[in-house]
Amino acid sequence: MENRRSLSDGFLRRNAVLSKGMVIAPIVACCDTLPKALMLSLVFAIVTILTVTIGSFYPKKLVYTMRIVLYAVTAAVIFIPAAMLCQFISPSVYGALGSMSVPGQGIVPEAAAMYLPLLSVNSFIVLHSELHFYHMRKPVMLVSLIAHTAGFCLAACACAAVRELLAHGSIAGHVVDIPLLMRGFAAPWGGFIVLGVLCALHRVIFRKKVD
Repeated sequence: MENRRSLSDGFLRRNAVLSKGMVIAPIVACCDTLPKALMLSLVFAIVTILTVTIGSFYPKKLVYTMRIVLYAVTAAVIFIPAAMLCQFISPSVYGALGSMSVPGQGIVPEAAAMYLPLLSVNSFIVLHSELHFYHMRKPVMLVSLIAHTAGFCLAACACAAVRELLAHGSIAGHVVDIPLLMRGFAAPWGGFIVLGVLCALHRVIFRKKVD
């Protein structure tokens, strides 16, 4: 029962992105197509799940500041093989994660490159772990961690699919015949608009259930 509740809360009802606005910068900056969202989600999942799990074994006697530093260092080390794995899976998609649509300049290579290393200090690792995950028994923590990670992937992919459709007229590269393209949705401000609408819909659907 406890595990089911953790799954439901992390994935949908208390989705960290849609209900709490956590880790939105990489989604807004990088996820303007579904393949890019899937790749970002893979990097996020590897780094976050492994770091939070390893961090749960660090001594609680360490001062809070030192624990946060250890979490960040651990995540930075894990990020390297995770990035290499994703680059091996699809060099083109992984390379596109470092580009961003900039108004007036088009697609600028490396404009969003800083957002990938920043996953090493995402709020799941440096904040949510101490406030939420580490207060649970480890089996429940793992279930909740996986559910919250899946919730991030859901939000990233939903936002990216809408942006790709509106800006590029495609879904995962497959052309969809729509009468009007709005290229601005590929830019960060378009990501903020789409994510804001998704957050509002989430609040309308789950507000009564959460309350």
